[in-house]
Amino acid sequence: MSEEYTEIKIEHYIKKDSKESSGGSNGNGSNNWIIYIMPLLLAGVAVLFYNIGASEYKSEETKEREKQFSRISEIIQLVQDNYVDSVDAESLYISSINGMLQKLDPHSVYIPKEDVEASNEQLQGHFGGVGIRFIILRDTLMVTNVVAGGPAEKAGIKGGDRIIAVDKENIASTGLNIQGVHDRLKGEYGSPIILTVLRNGVEKNVSFQRGDIPLYSVDAAYMVTDEIGVVKISSFSNFTDTEFDQAVTELKKQGMKKIIVDLRYNGGGYMHTAINVADEFLKNGELIVYTQGIHVDKQETFATSFGQCEQMPVAVLINSSTASASEIVSGALQDNDRAIIIGRRSFGKGLVQRPMKLLDSSELRLTISRYYTPTGRSIQKPYGGDIDYEADFYDRYENGELQEMDSSIFENAPKFTTPKGKIVYGGGGIMPDIFVPIDTTGGSFYLTSVNYSDAYRNFCFDYLDVHRKEFEKYKTDIQFNDQFSVSDALLNEFVDYCNKYEKIFPIEKDIAYSKARLKSNLKAELGTYLYEFSARYLVNIPFDKEIQVAIEELKKSDKEL
Repeated sequence: MSEEYTEIKIEHYIKKDSKESSGGSNGNGSNNWIIYIMPLLLAGVAVLFYNIGASEYKSEETKEREKQFSRISEIIQLVQDNYVDSVDAESLYISSINGMLQKLDPHSVYIPKEDVEASNEQLQGHFGGVGIRFIILRDTLMVTNVVAGGPAEKAGIKGGDRIIAVDKENIASTGLNIQGVHDRLKGEYGSPIILTVLRNGVEKNVSFQRGDIPLYSVDAAYMVTDEIGVVKISSFSNFTDTEFDQAVTELKKQGMKKIIVDLRYNGGGYMHTAINVADEFLKNGELIVYTQGIHVDKQETFATSFGQCEQMPVAVLINSSTASASEIVSGALQDNDRAIIIGRRSFGKGLVQRPMKLLDSSELRLTISRYYTPTGRSIQKPYGGDIDYEADFYDRYENGELQEMDSSIFENAPKFTTPKGKIVYGGGGIMPDIFVPIDTTGGSFYLTSVNYSDAYRNFCFDYLDVHRKEFEKYKTDIQFNDQFSVSDALLNEFVDYCNKYEKIFPIEKDIAYSKARLKSNLKAELGTYLYEFSARYLVNIPFDKEIQVAIEELKKSDKEL
């Protein structure tokens, strides 16, 4: 998505005659009425002229547009007046808009005004709220952890608390869902809220004000060897470049000389922050990306002389969910021979959308241009016709592309050459330099059943409800990861829990085969409740095949990749 915002407004201008009257005043003000009434007369004449004769001056294109708009309104009116059942005219209009946009491309969308704020939150990087993370368990809102420094933490709310009422409205055992929680807890910065908290069987009303809650897009940053660091970027929000810069600064203090940038499952976001992240690695004057469309002139963006990582060997991790702005970064580094790309073929979104605010505060996100990597390739995958654009991942799974590299995808694709002579392809995502198949190590029917349930989530919350104090000795997520391990006894307790509460019956052979995976997943879930998502990422690093391949590649040479 582009960072550009265009506000569409409809305004009428009346051109006024700026000539002064040739008749002078007699000194008593008898002609002053002309000064006040003449603009009104001129305005009236202009409106009359517009209504009677302006249509003669309309272009054929304008007349055709009005005819099409009239036809849509006429059909909706006929449906509303004559259809066998009652209909919602507003929903019909929205369906008409969406149907029209779907004929253009898969990424041009209309967003009703009530959904605009929520859809922009992740990109804006913050929202108004209380600062808790939660689950709904046994029809009760459970606090898993609180945002450090947020309003809830300052008010004394802790992980493990039950919130049973919001502003004196009971929400326990009422069929509450996630949207219902958001509707009650989110609100304007500084607005008051009262939460009724149940802790250790004791109810307490906690009154405080909502605050500005950050949404971080750099999920994790850790050293994985003495010299190699990894930074996980989940999206490109308004502050991703700043977050990334801060993460790199901190890791360099810890001795980082080489870096892994994890863009897996990064669906994109703002183009300008993606460009700034790419700029961290490229030398002054190197092309990062260019955009072009039929109504948009070619715009090239080059790297500056600023960048913390210009001399640092880098590996970039991608997969089939790496899209849009994250493909700009990986494409820029691959085309400039600056990084080694590891993983599986990226999604293939090479279209740029411009958000346009409409008069009723709804929003149109319209594709206005394509972006091209430095070698000149568009990586947008095909769409339209009989292509099921959204089923792409399942198609890749079915044809075996997640298990083996399929170079036949690019047999008829346009070829491009990097400065060092490497062949890269357009028209279907970014192909990695090193392919890593999807990891199925330790997989079993039992593991899959557990993974597709809420067993980890529910068990770990209940376990911490009883044993939370035992984890207080781990002051940081790194200390937790280094010193805590899931015992066989704890794993058996989890298996019994799955059998009793989740109806996932034990299969001894599967449990033995998947034992390491089950233990790591349990540890990751406990870490997430104690230290947020970054702990989950840290726990999984030893089992992450792409990260392990990246470490080995970066160890091979100290030269720039």
